[in-house]
Amino acid sequence: MLRIKHIAILAVIAATLLAGCKGGSGKKQAGNPADNRFTMPELPAMISDQQQAMEYIAAHFWDKFLSEDRPGVQDTSLVRGFTMEAFTGQFCQYAMYLRAVPPEKALDATRSFLDRVEKMQMENPEGTLWEKVTSVYSKILQDPNSPWRNEEYCIPLIEKRATSSLATEEDKARAERDLPRYCLNRLGEKAADFAFTLRNGRVMNLYDIDSEYTMIFFSNPGCNNCREVMEMLQGFPGIDQLIADKRLAVANVYPDEDLGEWIKYAPIYPTNWYNGYDHLLAVNGTPLYNIRAIPSVYMLDKDKTVLLKDAPSDLLMEFMKAVFGPTD
Repeated sequence: MLRIKHIAILAVIAATLLAGCKGGSGKKQAGNPADNRFTMPELPAMISDQQQAMEYIAAHFWDKFLSEDRPGVQDTSLVRGFTMEAFTGQFCQYAMYLRAVPPEKALDATRSFLDRVEKMQMENPEGTLWEKVTSVYSKILQDPNSPWRNEEYCIPLIEKRATSSLATEEDKARAERDLPRYCLNRLGEKAADFAFTLRNGRVMNLYDIDSEYTMIFFSNPGCNNCREVMEMLQGFPGIDQLIADKRLAVANVYPDEDLGEWIKYAPIYPTNWYNGYDHLLAVNGTPLYNIRAIPSVYMLDKDKTVLLKDAPSDLLMEFMKAVFGPTD
């Protein structure tokens, strides 16, 4: 379980990022038969704490959407009266609330949501609710290129696809194959240790790093997105001092086998990072980490507990601002 300090940090991050969600503003969509303005849950009067409010909203975000008395929900070209664009925008906002609550609360919320959608689909087998909802769920939380991706919260969907009568045999087979990989290095658990070789030939392990926070940066030579993240990190105010003070360490690890390309590219990496390659090819091969796309960034605490997993760059930067202070 994540520590209270880190839960508070994630709440600050989510409040900052919520403003970036687009497409679900609550405006009525032209041509829709229903008043499809999205209604947020109303907080009970006894809730005054911000964290409790975030948890309540995450748990009840879809209550109005799934209520039986909403008009216009019979139109199967829509998603219970919403266009796909509007629903996708609201799911983006939902993803921000999931970031702001403890993982166990977010998992409870997503499992409950999927259970309710599955039940409604089974009660109305001619509808398209399950197909549309799970399609957007995958697009927002599971696509490795999504800025809102979160492997932790893909697990309830994969579990559901493995067991639901709504899933095809192909869906079930894929889910059973994917689930063990998605369960690697979960939030709040200790990260898997692995060995890597530095440019000078020294072999070290992830757990050899002594720092308040450790960032694992899985990268490839010549990867433009990797270079963007690297430049973003180098531009973070005071990062060299953070590294010198052992508040932050960056383990920049190449997980693939074309060593010649890595050697040619290695001189551009910051010299105060741990720059190395996975000489055993264990990270991907065993596998120890579920690297679905490059770059893939993890943030660990002093005990190597996973705080961020395959973090999008905006979440990573907001986390660093929250932990290491303002950057203005």
